[in-house]
Amino acid sequence: MENPIKTPGQSSLKSSSLWDWFIDEIYPRYEKQLLGGLVAVVVVVLGYFLWNYNHNKSEIADNKKLGAAYVYIEKGQLPEAEKALTIFLAQGPSKLAADKANMFLGKTYYEQQKYDQAFDAYSKVSKGNKATRLIYLGALHGKAACQMQKKDYAAAVQTLDEFLSLAMLRTGNPKETLAGKEVVDMSPSVPNALWKQALCYRELGQADKVKAAVEKLQKVYPNSREAQDGAKLLAMVE
Repeated sequence: MENPIKTPGQSSLKSSSLWDWFIDEIYPRYEKQLLGGLVAVVVVVLGYFLWNYNHNKSEIADNKKLGAAYVYIEKGQLPEAEKALTIFLAQGPSKLAADKANMFLGKTYYEQQKYDQAFDAYSKVSKGNKATRLIYLGALHGKAACQMQKKDYAAAVQTLDEFLSLAMLRTGNPKETLAGKEVVDMSPSVPNALWKQALCYRELGQADKVKAAVEKLQKVYPNSREAQDGAKLLAMVE
């Protein structure tokens, strides 16, 4: 079967006829609907860009305020940091900014030995998505520290279990340390969390679980300070 031969300009003529048909018949019939749809699209697009601009502007302002509070923490000016963060949270910041502020506030309370208030602040940090998971993990670690200070070791173990289930990706497999294929945990605090678990198990009189936590430390993080401390702890409970 022979292919039809296209004459020069055939496609452009076809496009032109379609355009004429649209202008002559379709547009007059649906003019209001078409214009309304166009206006709606323009409004949505402009609204998005306006929201994005205001969102970015607000985020920059929030980060400046949080930065100022963090400077107070670093300088050890904890009452000043507590006041700045409390005022900031009362202003109704974005969810992400509030999570950061509560994380800092929990740390501020903890350093002042206000463990109940620290726990409450840490508990207000939302789980969020993977991109903001580090903030939630920090809050979990802080909650466990508060529970340990209050000698609620069973609850601390549960909190640390959640932390490790989200943060610990390494298993001790030698392949995980190969160049270009390294496995990195979601948080650098994983060895410390395992160490805290071992301490909790010791307080709960569960020597077998102390041993399991220390052995995991020695297998996965053999060069960590926690693994060395764990060996000493293991000698004490055996």
